[in-house]
Amino acid sequence: MADVLEVRRLRADDIVLLREIDRAEQLDTHYRVVDGELIGSPDDFFIPPWDPDGDGLYSVAAMISFAEPVLQRGAALLGAYRGDELLGLVVVDGEYEPDVAWLTLLYVTRAARRSGAASALWMAAEEAARGAGAKTLYVSSAPTGSAVGFYFSRGCRLASKDEIIPALFELEPEDIHLVCELESPT
Repeated sequence: MADVLEVRRLRADDIVLLREIDRAEQLDTHYRVVDGELIGSPDDFFIPPWDPDGDGLYSVAAMISFAEPVLQRGAALLGAYRGDELLGLVVVDGEYEPDVAWLTLLYVTRAARRSGAASALWMAAEEAARGAGAKTLYVSSAPTGSAVGFYFSRGCRLASKDEIIPALFELEPEDIHLVCELESPT
């Protein structure tokens, strides 16, 4: 059926499908961490779609360059589809550190948000992480209300100072660094 949501494992070179994801979003809340506390403040800012041709921070090329080395190390690239329509992508490195997986990126195209695609990708990422032996999933979340709210609804919590992975914090210092304890499958 064309209306069934399906998550598929993709090849590493399929990361170019990021080009099909419209990341645009109207922000209403912006988060930051101050002295170990999550502080939200109202925001009214439009995040534009990826720059399809440039190589700046918010370009397709930059995101592909960010994800490719992780995929080369064996991370999983998963896509959410409804029929042949790509709804979103997730990259999860199940063996980032002993017992720790890294949710490298998760994007759902604007038109497919609130359709269950992000939840399906999250569950598939958790499964991949557990399958690799991880006990914790580390997330560097965009500091937006929708992203942080989504991850909190999935059981994530703010990473403590001792749980922050320095190399990942250095990669994305403006993000909200979260951890999620993975339950063993029953």
